[in-house]
Amino acid sequence: MGAQELDLAGLRRVYGRAGSRRFYTLVARNARHWGWTEPGQSKWRLWRAQRQLEDVLGRKLALPTGARVLDAGCGAGVVARAMATRFGLLVDGVDVLDFHLAEARRLSARAALADRTAFRWGDYHHLPFADGEFDGAYSMETLVHSYDPPRALAEFHRVLRPGGRLVLLGPMSAGPLAELPPRTRRVLEPYLDAQVFPGARIYHARNLSDLITAAGFEVEEALDATRYYQPTTEAVHVYFRLPWELVRRFGEPAKWLNLRSTVEMYAVREAVRWYVHTAVKPSG
Repeated sequence: MGAQELDLAGLRRVYGRAGSRRFYTLVARNARHWGWTEPGQSKWRLWRAQRQLEDVLGRKLALPTGARVLDAGCGAGVVARAMATRFGLLVDGVDVLDFHLAEARRLSARAALADRTAFRWGDYHHLPFADGEFDGAYSMETLVHSYDPPRALAEFHRVLRPGGRLVLLGPMSAGPLAELPPRTRRVLEPYLDAQVFPGARIYHARNLSDLITAAGFEVEEALDATRYYQPTTEAVHVYFRLPWELVRRFGEPAKWLNLRSTVEMYAVREAVRWYVHTAVKPSG
């Protein structure tokens, strides 16, 4: 079972420290997500890979222009703006961190997208929306932060109209943590705690489809997309191996969780799978 409550202090620690905020602003251009690289493409084009992953999401949502969509865990609103500009969607983003919401609103206003993107405080386990308000919903690598994934999935189901579509993208272990080799667990489990990933202790590649079905959805596809994500893993490991070593030796490593994740998690990459789950709320 998960923590069963929102660890707001932990999430502030992960995303609010100066090192993390500089990393996301300068390195990731305000995005909070990984990248998608097609076979034959250069793994070094990290920003292109991020944009391509956003396009994968938009295609999987497969919604018409003007459809209303929920972004569960919107961060600075990078994905929401991509869905609005490239796919013509109207996006409501929720997040539990006030500085994320302030940044999302500022950047959307600067991009003249305030009429197509809206951001408000919200815990996606208890969404501030009525039943059936949305045509689609997505989580871009945020379900790992869920303290109660079945509850979150039930909320996504509730706020979708019949026929509404759900897309979940993100990492997970290949199987239950208890079945992983002890050496892998010694590296992985402290990382899950440091990054506030309680959801990763509950769902994995072998049971997430079942949890989605139990919430009332029909799973259309459970795509193991690891081979498309892996080039980003390889590239960021090379880029940040030396900076992390310098921080670890001479700086304050606790303030640079993002650097730590790109380097230390590389050692257990074979235990991690990246999936894109696409589901629909039945019409009947």
